[in-house]
Amino acid sequence: MAQLLRQLLRSLLPVHAMIATALAVILVIPHVLARPHVFTLPILVAWVAALVWARSEDRAPPAWVAALMALWANLHGGYLFGLGLAGLLAAEAVLLAPDWRIRRRAVGGWAFFGALAVGAALLTPYGVAGLLLPFRLAGMSFAMGQLVEWRSPDFQSFEPLELWLAVVLFVGFALGWRLPPTRLLMLLLLVHMALQHRRHGELVGLVAPLLLAPALAPQLRALAAGRSAGPVDRGLAALAKPASLRGVALAGTLLAALSAAVLHGAAVRSDVAIPAAALAAVEAAHVTGPVLNDYGFGGYLIFSGIPPFIDGRAELYGDEFIQRYVEAMQLESDELPKLLDLNAITWTLIAPERPAVLLLDHLPGWRRLYADDIAVVHVRTDPPPP
Repeated sequence: MAQLLRQLLRSLLPVHAMIATALAVILVIPHVLARPHVFTLPILVAWVAALVWARSEDRAPPAWVAALMALWANLHGGYLFGLGLAGLLAAEAVLLAPDWRIRRRAVGGWAFFGALAVGAALLTPYGVAGLLLPFRLAGMSFAMGQLVEWRSPDFQSFEPLELWLAVVLFVGFALGWRLPPTRLLMLLLLVHMALQHRRHGELVGLVAPLLLAPALAPQLRALAAGRSAGPVDRGLAALAKPASLRGVALAGTLLAALSAAVLHGAAVRSDVAIPAAALAAVEAAHVTGPVLNDYGFGGYLIFSGIPPFIDGRAELYGDEFIQRYVEAMQLESDELPKLLDLNAITWTLIAPERPAVLLLDHLPGWRRLYADDIAVVHVRTDPPPP
């Protein structure tokens, strides 16, 4: 967020940059989880800022920016958004070039940068297969409808995106903002992505301000020129200056102290979110063999050194596997007994609200070993079929 704010201050007044950053925080916070994508958010901001400022200066991005793609691609599949955005800005550069000479220069510069970026993106264990990931995900229609983070936002309850849209629409109409058609189309694409999948909300928060700042900065400064600076303006202008070493040290100390307090609280509360007691009961009973687990328990099983039946990496399992699993767990088919036998399952670890728990309570050859508010464990009483 500090990086985003610093980039926005290159063109926006401090108060406007702060408002945009605050809205970005609201959109990003729900997806700040212990997953690799959080390490890519600074890369996303740096990437978009470099491309946008290059466009503002009518040049291609410097070659060193392409090196960010190699790091991004090895951290998370969201790097494909970065490549796509580079393609859109390259098309904008070519489309808006005033003459053929500048257009040819734009084509050459952006094509060279694009080749470097794609080459850097291929420097992963997956190679070309990594570039095909979004097409695989797009074909997983059943999984996309089941996973909460890939569903559309539910506006029956508070959604950060609703607040962002309300603020932007109100201010846009009230102040008569004017955007270049190309940037308006990019904004609409970002909003469409966020409305389609809630996890794309962070892209709106982080990318939209950087895309719109060059066009809005002159309009916002013109509005501010007609009034005298108030105490808030003066205070924010003073804070917008680059931090001193003392200020950096103080901010770092406060951040470390706050993080320590939050992490300590999370450690104290962690037992309410994980099936630790259930796994302890399994270990005490010396139960071994393959497990059929609840989707949400897969990560903790991996953390505990137990191979899961399924975990949160949906793209690795495929749509057909996930559909069969979900229908079996919800008793929407007769697949659960078959799933248990075909995979030689010896024990299950399932959330108590799943319909599968009721069937396992009455399924011949199975008995309930442990239950609490988090998980229910059933174990096989007869040897699994060969």
